Amino acid sequence: MALNIKDPETEKAVRMLAKRRGLTLTEAVRHAVRSELDKDELSEDEKTLRVAEAHARMEEFYRKYDIKPAERSMTKQEMDDIVGYDENGMW
Repeated sequence: MALNIKDPETEKAVRMLAKRRGLTLTEAVRHAVRSELDKDELSEDEKTLRVAEAHARMEEFYRKYDIKPAERSMTKQEMDDIVGYDENGMW
């Protein structure tokens, strides 16, 4: 069965993965899909453990570089204001 990808962003990502890993396009798609499916098969305990490990790594990073975590995430508007985009996406 054929698969026809009509989304340019997806096609570019598949080609990039294939090039980086030395895979065919079919192998790159298979690898990426298998990777995502494998994540779904993790038990809730494994997922909880991975999240805890990631949090511990971030806390260590914050301590190492004396960084205080943000109290809240920036909004898209705040990010656009910092970059300097106006309502038309220009500077």
